[in-house]
Amino acid sequence: MKINKYGIMASVVLLLGLLYYSCTPKSKLIEKLEELSANGTLDCQDLEQLTIYVQQNKEDRSFKKLIKNGQADKIAIQNYMRKNGNKAKLNIDQCGEVKTTPTFAIYLENSASMDGYVSGVSNFESVLSDILIGLNYHYDKNNIKFNFINSEIYPAEVSNVNTFFSSLEPGKAPFKVGNQFVSELNQCFEKVLSETKDNGVSIFVSDCIYSLGKGRSTQQGLILEENMTKSAFMQRLKQSDLSTCILQFTSGFNGTYYDYNNQKTKLQHAERPYYIWIIGADNSVQNLLSKVRFADMKGYQNSYFLKGNHGTEPSTQYLSGTNRIGRAVYRSQEPKDIKDIQFVNGVFQYSITADMSSFPDRMSVLENRNYVLSPGATLVSVQEIPFNNQPTLIHQNDWQRIKDNKFTHLITVKVNQKEFPDELTIAYKNTMPSWVDRSSNTDDSAIKQTTQQTFGLRNLIHGVTEAYKTHNNNQDILFQIKYNLAIK
Repeated sequence: MKINKYGIMASVVLLLGLLYYSCTPKSKLIEKLEELSANGTLDCQDLEQLTIYVQQNKEDRSFKKLIKNGQADKIAIQNYMRKNGNKAKLNIDQCGEVKTTPTFAIYLENSASMDGYVSGVSNFESVLSDILIGLNYHYDKNNIKFNFINSEIYPAEVSNVNTFFSSLEPGKAPFKVGNQFVSELNQCFEKVLSETKDNGVSIFVSDCIYSLGKGRSTQQGLILEENMTKSAFMQRLKQSDLSTCILQFTSGFNGTYYDYNNQKTKLQHAERPYYIWIIGADNSVQNLLSKVRFADMKGYQNSYFLKGNHGTEPSTQYLSGTNRIGRAVYRSQEPKDIKDIQFVNGVFQYSITADMSSFPDRMSVLENRNYVLSPGATLVSVQEIPFNNQPTLIHQNDWQRIKDNKFTHLITVKVNQKEFPDELTIAYKNTMPSWVDRSSNTDDSAIKQTTQQTFGLRNLIHGVTEAYKTHNNNQDILFQIKYNLAIK
């Protein structure tokens, strides 16, 4: 048999090619994608995880096609997942976007206890006006409804925003509607929650003061009301995930205050807190918060954000020169590894930047008490990064490397050599912020001495917090940041 040497050569080339491709290691992207799709599905959370992974590896040339202007390009990453997801079920088409046009319903409690906020010109009316103006500007006016609420819900027509709110006066229409002397806070919540559809956002405005039933001690009454609040939110969370943003404001109050014994006290020119609750699907709530800046409105004080599912690990970046004590080796190709650590007096301290922009409760993330770290590690500080790093917070060399990224906070951690953690975890617990305790009391009979506090507020917000904790399988860790550490 005659052998064709060209045929042999072609066969050899083909064989070598097959061997090459069969032995070529998988790319880091493919390995990460396979890891994320191990459960047979690629969803919005997987998209967020892959986006973070791409951002952390943006210096790697093999990730270049997924980077745009120094940032992970989510659209390109979505397309990559569609192309390389193999048999995984894809649920990533509308991640991070409002799936349908949201509807908005404002519910203003108009019980007698609220009269003092609408007597004369006040921050209260200014804020309500700003909310409606913001909604009308950013969304379809036909999808925005205004209601009064006491024992029932009463829709109101708002054709002219300024005229409407200037006409709010105690004892007069449009504010006077329904039975203003019958308003149970938990009944209001039940009504608002039942009206909150999957594509809807409810905005509930109230002084949030519990009315206790007769024949019970204050403690018994508050516990009962707290349990009813917890139940109302749990029942609604069973239907679908909701996020809740609680905003605290203060406004001038001129009117009658009713304490927990239903005793009346006249208040003039007092500053009293009131609360705005924003409740709805997480993407719709966050979309609203990104467009209507509640924190810039008159009388804004504090906020607390709860969500019905856990957040993903925020994008972070190790900084080699900021707040550093000791030395270490860090390579961008291994974004989660800090190696060859050298201590000074038994301490190694370093900082990372983190993108907390997807966590609307910007004040609570600054509280050290909300973080749990691995044994041997201490949280030194969490600071919001000032615009353009002015005044200087981050070392200039570090700033030049990260200034084009969207990092919002600087986290500084100290590690003890005697109790050295090989893996350092920074976990954020979504616990009640400290302002809730400061703003709450259980005796409002001397209201003139406690005008800045709300009767039973701690019980109210604790009930909501517990409902979310139960819904999240008793987990209150909202997100975790992890780094691998190694001593030289």
